[in-house]
Amino acid sequence: MFLKRLYSEPEGLFPAINFKNGVNFIFAKKEKDTDTKKSLNGVGKTLLLDLLDYCLLSSETKLIKSAKANNNLKESIVVLEFIVDGKDYIIKRSFAEPNKNILFGAKNSPSNYSSIDDVKDILCDLIFKNTDYKGRYSNKWLRKLIPFFIKKQSTKYDSFSDPIKYIKEVSEAELVQYHLLLMDIDNTFFYQNNNLQSEFKKKSPAIREVRDLVQDTYGLRDISHAESEIDKLHVQVGKLEGNIKQFKLADQYEDVEKQSNQLTLEIKNLWFQNFSDRKKVESYRDSFHLNDDLSVRKVGRMYKELNELLAEKIEKTLEEAVIFRKQIVQSRKDFLKTEISDLEDGTKKREVKIKELEERRAELFRFLEAKNAISDLSEAYLELSKKREELNNLSGKIKFYQDLKKEEADLKQEEAKLYVEIVSFIQKIQKSLSEFRQEFFNVHDAIYVENKDRSSFSLTANEKKNSKINIDVSLPADLSKGKNQGRTLIYDLAVLFHVIKKGVHAPHFLVHDGIFDGMDKAHFVHLYEYLEKLSNSGTKFQYIITLNEEGTLNENFGNAEKVTPEKIAEEAVITLTPTKTLFGKKWD
Repeated sequence: MFLKRLYSEPEGLFPAINFKNGVNFIFAKKEKDTDTKKSLNGVGKTLLLDLLDYCLLSSETKLIKSAKANNNLKESIVVLEFIVDGKDYIIKRSFAEPNKNILFGAKNSPSNYSSIDDVKDILCDLIFKNTDYKGRYSNKWLRKLIPFFIKKQSTKYDSFSDPIKYIKEVSEAELVQYHLLLMDIDNTFFYQNNNLQSEFKKKSPAIREVRDLVQDTYGLRDISHAESEIDKLHVQVGKLEGNIKQFKLADQYEDVEKQSNQLTLEIKNLWFQNFSDRKKVESYRDSFHLNDDLSVRKVGRMYKELNELLAEKIEKTLEEAVIFRKQIVQSRKDFLKTEISDLEDGTKKREVKIKELEERRAELFRFLEAKNAISDLSEAYLELSKKREELNNLSGKIKFYQDLKKEEADLKQEEAKLYVEIVSFIQKIQKSLSEFRQEFFNVHDAIYVENKDRSSFSLTANEKKNSKINIDVSLPADLSKGKNQGRTLIYDLAVLFHVIKKGVHAPHFLVHDGIFDGMDKAHFVHLYEYLEKLSNSGTKFQYIITLNEEGTLNENFGNAEKVTPEKIAEEAVITLTPTKTLFGKKWD
């Protein structure tokens, strides 16, 4: 993927950006001596990169929201033209409706998409899908992969701190699979490991919650004591049941006792039937919400590029199948509605019956109480009911806890087996790692000429980490100035050129916003010379960087004449100043 052009419709919101092969400077400078007290922050460098990322379906950033709040952008659209496999594409996204009505596709025949999610899936496949890749890939990964190639400076404190953890909010276990995808190394084991870690993440809070609830509710020092508590409750329930069975009323009240017991039995049976029917109704209602949608037009468009006639036949056949399927679903819904109606009618009738039986039983109890014949029995039943409820609650929670612990143990066993496979796998991919490492060394030695052969890149198994792997990018210990930026700079460029050399289906551009802030300026000159040499030798790439004239280019170093402010301003795809900002006012 190569970037071609970024602009607005209607024109004039910001200057059109024409990207080129090689280095693309987004430059900020002071055009007058009187501008010495004016800052170059906020002129629109990062906002421009936000607009590029916005066209690649990022969420609205703080700067874009600020721009919308301070400008009437309801009629404005951001447009990106780009090239994939020699074919021109276009994407248009409005500020008024950022998540719908997105125009995307081949430049000469784009389509309008009502949902941003549909565009994300198709765009991800277009940019990243490698048909011959052996590992795992998903077209849901667009906004996890694009941020590797577009690194914007959110704050000066956290940018470029770790080349591997390039999205702070995403776990390393998840990010590893994306790194390996870009290196063209099978990521299957790490895809599986990420799924395992996600399951652990779900199970652990649930286990802690159940454990704490049981311990607090029943006053247990440890949940292991719960089984003993359950046994105690079983004994207490057994004793109460025995006492009730042995309980005898006076002869003159024996018939009344039998009647009350029979009524209790009938009430319990009716309760059970209602409980069972309500569960059925709940299950039937849940089945109504099962999604069975199929986009016939979407499938038709997929085949249309291959064969117009075939697409029409497939679309017609799918439409007939969808209609037949909907008829079946509707028939099933009608049947279930009848079933639900019958079940609910039965439940209502039993509720009426239960109420009648409870009133009759209450009359019998009142009669017995009036005769002072049932006080002990009533207390026994009440205590029995409490103990049974306590026993059922505790047993249910412990069963749930034990099920969760078993699932966790199964996951740990699976995790251990997977780690053994990962260790073996890393040994098998040493050749692929060596190929990438060579690219890494080439970039490092070109930039850090005074420290050649003193960097390292390693990928090793690490059982203690959730990711089960340690990807280490190291620079010399004495290189303290801008060390983290340097690690990111070298690793990212190595990945970019590895992608290009291996023919990996991925962007052939890389964006670094403010990466040279705090770095030794001599390294910037060395990088420029290296990239210029690659570009002149025929390597097709786009390296997009933001630079400020102040703080970045005002030191004397190396072949300074190659990177003077005047030369960079001449080569830049856009030059911004305190009086010539991107949107006409500051946003940072």
